[in-house]
Amino acid sequence: MAPTMPAGGVILEKSCEKARVVSQEQLAAQVFRLRLECPKISASARAGQFVMLRVREGNDPLLRRPFSFHRIHAGRGEIDILYRVTGRGTLILSRLGPGSEVSLVGPLGNGFKVPAGGPLALIAGGIGIAPLGELIVQAVSGGVPAQDVHLFYGARTASELLPESVVGEFGIPVHYSTDDGSFGYRGPVTGNFMDFTGPGGAENFRPAEIFSCGPLAMQYHVAKWALANDVSAQLSLESLMACGIGACLGCALPAAGPDRRGSGEPSGYVHVCEDGPIFPAGSIQWNQILVQQTPRPTCLFS
Repeated sequence: MAPTMPAGGVILEKSCEKARVVSQEQLAAQVFRLRLECPKISASARAGQFVMLRVREGNDPLLRRPFSFHRIHAGRGEIDILYRVTGRGTLILSRLGPGSEVSLVGPLGNGFKVPAGGPLALIAGGIGIAPLGELIVQAVSGGVPAQDVHLFYGARTASELLPESVVGEFGIPVHYSTDDGSFGYRGPVTGNFMDFTGPGGAENFRPAEIFSCGPLAMQYHVAKWALANDVSAQLSLESLMACGIGACLGCALPAAGPDRRGSGEPSGYVHVCEDGPIFPAGSIQWNQILVQQTPRPTCLFS
C-alpha cells in the first residue's frame, strides 16, 4: 500500500513500528511504567515528544492512545512510558506482560529545547511528571548542576505520587505537594512553587527557565507566573487527541497570535499534536480555555 500523506506532511507508514514489551511495573495507585523495545523510534526520539500507541490488534479499542517518552534508552533501543490507568484502553495496556506487542506511531511532536544552564524549575501535576523524566536526565548530563534543577511534584493524594525511591533516582531536589496534605506541602503544586520562589521562600531562587506538564488549569497558573516575572517557560500541554498527526483537528487550542494558516485573525488555533505539545507560556489564550470548561481530555499521559 502506498504511503498516505495526512495533514502536516507526516508519512504514516514511515513512523510505524511494532514494539515488544520488555517489562511493566506498577509504581503507585493506577500508575505504571512500561518499557518497550522499539529501536527505530528510540533512535530519533527526543525529550517532550510522544508516540501514538495501539494497545492491541483490531478495532477495539478503535483509537490509538498518546503517551510521552518518560525515558529514552537509545543505546538499548528501548523507551519507557509512564501512564495512569484512566479507562479501558489503559487498563488493557496495564495487563500486558513481557513479550507482548503493541503498535507505535512516532516520535511525534516538537519536544523540549533542552537547557544548557540553570537554575531550572520543573513543575509536574500528577502524571504530568511523565515527560519531565528524560528532560531531567538530559539537562543534568548536558552540564546543568543537579542541585540547580528543582522538581515541584504534586498529586491529589500521597498514594498517587511516585515512590520517593523512584523520583530520587534523578538525584535532584524534589518539592512534594498533595491537595489533601497527606504528603509534603498542602495545596496545589503551583502554590508550592510560588511559595518557594516568593517572599519568605528559598533564598535567591529564581529559575532561569520553567518546564511544566499537567492539567490545563495548572498550566494557566504556571504561564501567568512566568509571564508576570519575565521567565521563559516551556509547557507540555494536554488536549483531546485522536490521531497525533494533525489530521483530526481534535486537539485545537486557542492561539494568542494570528492563525498559523494565514487567516490573519487573532483568534486562530494551534494543534497540540502538530504545533506542540511544547508551547511557550504566551502562545495560548488561557482565558478562553478556562471559560470553555472543557472535560478532562484523553491526553498524552493517560
